[in-house]
Amino acid sequence: MAEHGALSIVVDIKPGKKQELRDKFKEIEAAGIDNNNIVPFKKLKSIHFARFVVFDEGIDATGKPFSARLAFTTNYDLPLNNHLQELIDNAGNGLWSIFSLCLNFPENEKYSAEKLLAYLKKNSGKTATFYVGVGHRSVLQIQNENELREAIQNFVDSQKKTFTGKDPIYIRTKIIEFVNNNSDLSWAKTPAAKASLPEKIIFYGKFILVILAFIALLPIIIPFVIVWMLLIVINEITTKDVICKIEKNHVRSLVERETTIVQSQFSAMGNVKPGFIRKSTMMFLLRMTDFLAPYLFSKGKLSGIPTVQFARWLIVNDGKQMIFLSNFDGNSENYLRDFINIAGRQLTLMFCHTVGYPKTRLMWFGGAKDADGFMAWARSFQVITNVWYSANKNVTVKNIFNNSAIRDGLYGEMNEHETRKWLSKL
Repeated sequence: MAEHGALSIVVDIKPGKKQELRDKFKEIEAAGIDNNNIVPFKKLKSIHFARFVVFDEGIDATGKPFSARLAFTTNYDLPLNNHLQELIDNAGNGLWSIFSLCLNFPENEKYSAEKLLAYLKKNSGKTATFYVGVGHRSVLQIQNENELREAIQNFVDSQKKTFTGKDPIYIRTKIIEFVNNNSDLSWAKTPAAKASLPEKIIFYGKFILVILAFIALLPIIIPFVIVWMLLIVINEITTKDVICKIEKNHVRSLVERETTIVQSQFSAMGNVKPGFIRKSTMMFLLRMTDFLAPYLFSKGKLSGIPTVQFARWLIVNDGKQMIFLSNFDGNSENYLRDFINIAGRQLTLMFCHTVGYPKTRLMWFGGAKDADGFMAWARSFQVITNVWYSANKNVTVKNIFNNSAIRDGLYGEMNEHETRKWLSKL
């Protein structure tokens, strides 16, 4: 059973090298992201999604300047060491040429796999929150199960006359025979790996222990939260509002890069509001979400949004900026509307600590409910993703879960009702 990681490398770009980096990424795009000679992503079998993003230099919320940055991130199948070695083996020279334009990289030296690996490890940051919408499936499993569904669908279509009038159990039996007799689908003769009982006990036991500890500490937590919320209210009242405006040309440049129908991406960076209260509250909520997400949002729905495959929050520059990166189904306009209509309050808790976010009360009310203000904020801080790669471009969250259910239906006994329900997934 696959587990997933989030490699996050965010480094400052050398002065004067930002455009050279962007030109290199244009070269990757022009040559084809999958099979270019710089970072041939298709050879990287552990990667679900990857991206390079150049963030411009700017001024933080306290008035201090910060440098332009490069973010290189991947959503990969664990373990990390295998993933890093795969990057080195297949894209070492290309990554060397890219990161040589960033600060603290070995100067004027020939390519060294060891030094590149050390650089990647040293600059690999921890996510504040990492969300996985399609967990416990490797890149290969998602690909195979999609091909399995297509093969079964083609078989059923070819047998329409034979299957007409037949009962569901007969049809399922023939499908299973077809799969078992197809050498290309030999892997599907055995079920996908599932969590063992000890693994489940450990997983849910951790959650239960945290809940019990929370209940035991309630007499202390309640008065602390009351005082803390008073401080938050004071902060909300005294913080000067910053109004974001939508620049149509900027939005057009973002939307024009949404060239696929099935999936898209979102990259954004914004300043965190200054002060100990804001930073501490933000970090607590992000860490809490990171812990709770596998328990509460494990079925492909991030706070009810059913299209998010992977997402992460990064806090950089000593807590002065928040970076948000996500991979999702559909287009960004619908994605942001889902934020407003489905998960406005929950995500307001996460994003209200950034400058320009619509006015909130107790971090829960307001915020994304100001739809125009939210869209202006989101688009203002969204940036162009210079290079974006998806290993399985034509599958949605819904497809992935459906394909797994089709595979699961090849094993064991089913009654007629269960069989009809399974066949309806084809």
